Amino acid sequence: MSFTSHLRAVTARERLPTKIGVIRFLALERIKMDSFSQRTKEELVRRYPKKRCCIKAELAAIIRASGSLHLRANRSFVVSVRSENAFLIRKTHLLLKNYFQIQSKTIMEQTERLGRRWYKLHLIGAKNVKRVLTELDIISPGLNFESGVSSTLVRTDCCRAAFLRGAFLARGSVTDPQKSNYHLEIVTENEEFALGLNYLMNLCGFKAGLSERKEYIIYLKEADAIGKFLTFIGAHSAFLAMEEVRIIKGMRNKVNRLVNCETANLEKSVRAALEQVKIITALKEKYGLNKLPDQLKDLAYLRLENPEASLRELGELAIPPLSKSAVNHRMRKLLKIAETFLGSEGNKFSKMKL
Repeated sequence: MSFTSHLRAVTARERLPTKIGVIRFLALERIKMDSFSQRTKEELVRRYPKKRCCIKAELAAIIRASGSLHLRANRSFVVSVRSENAFLIRKTHLLLKNYFQIQSKTIMEQTERLGRRWYKLHLIGAKNVKRVLTELDIISPGLNFESGVSSTLVRTDCCRAAFLRGAFLARGSVTDPQKSNYHLEIVTENEEFALGLNYLMNLCGFKAGLSERKEYIIYLKEADAIGKFLTFIGAHSAFLAMEEVRIIKGMRNKVNRLVNCETANLEKSVRAALEQVKIITALKEKYGLNKLPDQLKDLAYLRLENPEASLRELGELAIPPLSKSAVNHRMRKLLKIAETFLGSEGNKFSKMKL
């Protein structure tokens, strides 16, 4: 049964008109996506890998992180993936279908505790299950369980990003930067898998920590590392949202240390710096910065590295040092180029007052 067919079956049992029931179901799922962590996952669950090697890596991570594996008496395996996120289950179903050309079965469970709703995906057929588990390096050809992170799945950066995206979608979370300290984590019950994830994250340049409580937790606590991780796995909107909060927080702290008569100018500086960082980041993500003239490229990277600095402070950090008016002139040139490349999105930035 397809995922959509399952939803229709659910609504039929609840005696709701099919179309209204499916719409209501999806609306309820989106209401659940109200936290920063959930919005981040909603963004990632829509990002489908294009390369087959990346599909394989992301699938392997999802099944390892949120799947369960049982060996029957006849030496056949049963695999299920369980999650509260219906969209993750749908993505897993589609990845299995696209890569292996096999169908999976989806069911919905309602647990009594706190009325939580869970979704389960089951792999159907002994041959299908064995093929999936073998190709994803979860079991060896000799039917031995491999609990670590297979090096053959994460040879390239794109596959490493896909694997970490799957692990985060399945068992990860990130705190809301507006409400608490910066913290991102992925949880697992398996020690060897935790060690493999920790090693992989550090291999990719993230200084990840590992702790053990009831479960193993791989975590990041620095804002820079979390931002780079979100960008690496494809959560660009989440990264921009976090950077926006981070810049505002930093500038507000600076404003609080200054006298009241400077507050208005600093608020203006906050908005300008924030808009500059947003458009430079958008330009970098879409077209890169290496084609810019050297003077403008250096200023762009200087602004990204110092999002809280004023134009005067940017000039002091430049090599050689620049006057505030020189920085202002170059910044306007940079924003004018952004208008050319980004169209209407960049137009408002080239006209803003610095």
